[in-house]
Parts: sequence; C-alpha cells; structure tokens
Amino acid sequence: MQLMPDKNPEFWAAVWLALSNPLWQGAIMAFVISLLRIIWEAKETSVRRVLAEALICGGLSLSASTLIDWMGWPANLSIVAGSAIGFIGVSAVRELIIRFISRKVDSL
Repeated sequence: MQLMPDKNPEFWAAVWLALSNPLWQGAIMAFVISLLRIIWEAKETSVRRVLAEALICGGLSLSASTLIDWMGWPANLSIVAGSAIGFIGVSAVRELIIRFISRKVDSL
C-alpha cells in the first residue's frame, strides 16, 4: 500500500484516463459553468450554496450522460448536456423535468 498516491505516476495516469471520458468531462463542464454563472450573477453569497448548486449540476450532468449513453447517442453529447445544465441551473432543470413528467402523466 502506497501512502502517497500523488507521488505515483501511475495514479496520475489513471486520473487522466478517467477525466478523458466524455461522461466526466460533461460533469466537470456543468460544475465549472454553474460555478461561473453563480459568481457572475452575484445573487448568492453563501459559499456552501454556490458549491452545492455546482455539485448538483455536475450530478445532473452525470445522470444526463447515462441517458445519452442509453439512447445510443454520441458520448461527446455529454459535454454539451453538461454545459447546458450548468448554464441554466438546478431550478430551471427541475422545472423542465416536472413540466415534462406532468405532461406525460396527463396524457395517460
């Protein structure tokens, strides 16, 4: 067992390989764009809420990436989905999903 994995070049190669997957790139993009959007709008002052919003956007992007994979669409579409999720934010994504589900339930 190695106590300091950051000193092991194989560790960083594994990290780089994992981050080169479009699934994670989409999540990272959602996190970064969400963080920048929140900072730009300057409506939220709590660092905890800013980080929570960015992490939720990253998680939503991971979920969207799984859906993209399931649908058989190109994996690079995950980056676009992550960017869009980060840009519109958690509240807007939540409203869109609720509206979509409501229409589906109403049509049954």
